[in-house]
Amino acid sequence: MNVPPIRVATPGPPPASPERVTGGRVVEVLADVATIGPWFAVATPAASGTVRWADLYAAPVPGGPDPLGRRIGEVTTALGGDRRIGASVAVMGLAARIVSMPFATVALHGVLPSLGELRRDPGAADPWAPSLSAGPTGVATPDVADDPAGAADLLARELAATHLDPLYAAVAARAVVSPRVLRGNVVSSIGGAARVMEAMRRPDRRRYLALLDALADHPVLRGPLPSGATGRLLRLDDTDADTEWAFRRRSCCLYVRAPGGGTCGDCVLVGRS
Repeated sequence: MNVPPIRVATPGPPPASPERVTGGRVVEVLADVATIGPWFAVATPAASGTVRWADLYAAPVPGGPDPLGRRIGEVTTALGGDRRIGASVAVMGLAARIVSMPFATVALHGVLPSLGELRRDPGAADPWAPSLSAGPTGVATPDVADDPAGAADLLARELAATHLDPLYAAVAARAVVSPRVLRGNVVSSIGGAARVMEAMRRPDRRRYLALLDALADHPVLRGPLPSGATGRLLRLDDTDADTEWAFRRRSCCLYVRAPGGGTCGDCVLVGRS
């Protein structure tokens, strides 16, 4: 099976440098979004023994440690042995860890912590729980109520530069998975974060749905894929702030192909015979 190479999108010049946010304000914002649920929690300060999260993306060295490859192997075994499925589902889990916190901080507070500073503790009970060192920094984003596209652009660029583009390349070195699947997994994880916020922060739904809508087909997140290839926000009534909504991705994470697997709630295959 021939899979197109993963390319980094270059949709245009970045926006002007945003205002820096440091110290107590970032810690305060992190503490607030951690109350949404464990996938939004980022410990600070990081415990001793942590390593840079981005170290996961290093090229594997024969005979050397390869935590990303090991994780893909573990998920592959758990799901029946197809490495494409294992790699895809492993990326779903990692993406949820990466995107949930900043999605919430931008949507609710207009603050984007510096994601390149994320760390993790390989020896902890949960080796994938992200943390930040003492004194985390970040930037202020436009208020999503006034400029969701501007806020989404800052978030998408930070995610892609610090984690997503390196993650796609790292996975491609370890497994054969379509870029459409991997990029769809990331946008699906953002939709999942919004769904959790729906349960915990419903009064803020205008904010997180505006951000989700702006991110769903953002050119940085979809990369070389055509417009509409990752996902979209669906509203029952666009004029009603309290209308029912759903997120529908435009690809499948492949879990349906695993023994005993099925379709996820936002899968492109839902409703098809």
